[in-house]
Amino acid sequence: METHQDRVFGLVIRVLGCDRHTAADLCQEVFLRAFRAIGSFDGRALFSTWLHKITMNLCISEYRRRKAMKRDRATLSLDAPVPGSDDLTLDPPSREHDPLSRLHHGDIRTAVHTAMQRLPEDFRQCVVLRDMQDLSYEEIAEVLDLPAGTVRSRIHRGRLLLQRMLKEFTP
Repeated sequence: METHQDRVFGLVIRVLGCDRHTAADLCQEVFLRAFRAIGSFDGRALFSTWLHKITMNLCISEYRRRKAMKRDRATLSLDAPVPGSDDLTLDPPSREHDPLSRLHHGDIRTAVHTAMQRLPEDFRQCVVLRDMQDLSYEEIAEVLDLPAGTVRSRIHRGRLLLQRMLKEFTP
């Protein structure tokens, strides 16, 4: 656990974009699942690859759970008055920053994080595993149970999408 906990934690945060407490809970669940399934580890793949597969499966399940929760959640219109509040309207602050404040607030890192969250799930998984977790194409293919060619294609297309989303930061 000590050997792999940082990589599992980072993978959970990057794939799901969740806070540290949620990521810690999910990491604990990954290691519990690994402990329960250690008998099924046959040694054909590296232990780290097997653990990444467990992590990705948990992340996929969590992503689907969150998506289902969002579908069931009541929503409010930003343009319509809030019912029962004497025409109270919601006016959220803009997320746009002028170029000077963008420089002051730092944020290529935030832009990259946001762009990663906007990537389609299939591309994001592959890009995270390759560029942030340093897994080989073959290891990614095994973790995600995909052909290596599909992994290469998704990484390439994911990187192109990221490049387009982050073009404003290109010198």
